[in-house]
Amino acid sequence: MLDMKFEDVSQETLDDEIMFETMDYFSVLKNDLGMDSIWDLPDATITSVDTMIFEDKQYKVKYKFIESMGATMDDVKWAEVTSITTSSSIKDLWFAANSCIKRSGTHHNYIEGFELSEDGFTLNLITGS
Repeated sequence: MLDMKFEDVSQETLDDEIMFETMDYFSVLKNDLGMDSIWDLPDATITSVDTMIFEDKQYKVKYKFIESMGATMDDVKWAEVTSITTSSSIKDLWFAANSCIKRSGTHHNYIEGFELSEDGFTLNLITGS
């Protein structure tokens, strides 16, 4: 008789596995697309770089960053760069975000999100280190 053991796997373990698979998928895409930045919006439903995140239209991706620090937070000098997408596909958003990050000269290369402004056209880029 065959003695079988079943392991009780938690939802957290399953979620971690999906997260790592998604990270691996985007790591391969990063290399294939020649990106310097890292797509860090893990979503198991994403199956293609052509997946639309927002409506299928043009957007302006805006990246606001600290250009120079002062003695206090009141002395911080902010700057921003923008890039226009042709659609809201992951690929187009990634290219626009990558362009903004490179032009900013910051060390923040993880693309962590996009916040849609009230104008319905501008996406504020959220990054991390």
